[in-house]
Amino acid sequence: MEFSELIQNRYSCKKYSDTKVDKEALQAILEAGRMAPTAKDLQEQHIYVVQSKEGIAKIDEVSGALPSP
Repeated sequence: MEFSELIQNRYSCKKYSDTKVDKEALQAILEAGRMAPTAKDLQEQHIYVVQSKEGIAKIDEVSGALPSP
């Protein structure tokens, strides 16, 4: 996919699936985030991978997000 296609086809997702991300895909996503530029590497990053329903509920609780289905 060309970058221009990506831009034209983007959308905001407000509802997420209950399907778990497999380990290989998760590793690829985390690696892509690690490799992405961050303003001369001066911006600190914290990445949390939460997969349990309890963990997701705690994040929803403290972030003011709508309850998960």
